[in-house]
Amino acid sequence: MSNLEMIKRTSRNAESDECYTPVNQVSPLLEYLDKGKTYYEATSGKSSAILDGFSEAGYNMVGSQGKDFFDCEPDDVYDGIITNPPYSIKDKFIEHCYALGKPFALLLPVASFQGAKRGRMFMEHGMSTLVYNNRVDFTGGGSPHFGVAWFIHGFLPPNTIYWVDNPK
Repeated sequence: MSNLEMIKRTSRNAESDECYTPVNQVSPLLEYLDKGKTYYEATSGKSSAILDGFSEAGYNMVGSQGKDFFDCEPDDVYDGIITNPPYSIKDKFIEHCYALGKPFALLLPVASFQGAKRGRMFMEHGMSTLVYNNRVDFTGGGSPHFGVAWFIHGFLPPNTIYWVDNPK
């Protein structure tokens, strides 16, 4: 896939939603989570890479098993939500995560820091991040053109930024 094709896919449309998380990208997040808790992967119907990463590290995670995330209630998401949501509806995901009242970590483009609706939610509820020191290669083709970070609420102190190495 060319950089131009990837740029077109990571804009504000459903075509941008096909950036599946490489298994190793959960490792920087794990040190901030309680291994005794159970986490919910809200988009595992499309890809199981986050589930696989948690399982390989000995953490408890339950997949969505096809359930629509927006139909979830607080008890459905166990002790917190960990997912790489579809970028075209990231605001809707963030809003629903806050409404559920459980901790969450969403792998989102770094540009997600900006946006009137997101910014208002972040200021009202708080948002912390794990920012990689380099970009995640979603395609395996090298030269990724956009950066991502784990946007986190409830697992870290509010409004903090942590810099982490991107596992290779």
